[in-house]
Amino acid sequence: MTMRARQVRTQDFSEFDLIVAMDHANVRELEAWPGSDPSKIRLARSFDPSADTSEVPDPYYGQYSDFEAVAVMLEIACARILQTLS
Repeated sequence: MTMRARQVRTQDFSEFDLIVAMDHANVRELEAWPGSDPSKIRLARSFDPSADTSEVPDPYYGQYSDFEAVAVMLEIACARILQTLS
């Protein structure tokens, strides 16, 4: 695995057991993808039982603290994803 961001490919739905999306718009786009398997698509925050929102907000136009908050959200979600898959 290269650990680089890239565009989703149709074969991802057959190669991977889990495709993680940040928000509902991402989920809709992934579900509409040719060859999509909606059962493999999950929101990142769905792995965090203490999450107060279902989506990871886009901090791009915000403050530095918004990026920090998103980093914390994703650290928690990623840890829970690893627990789930272990």
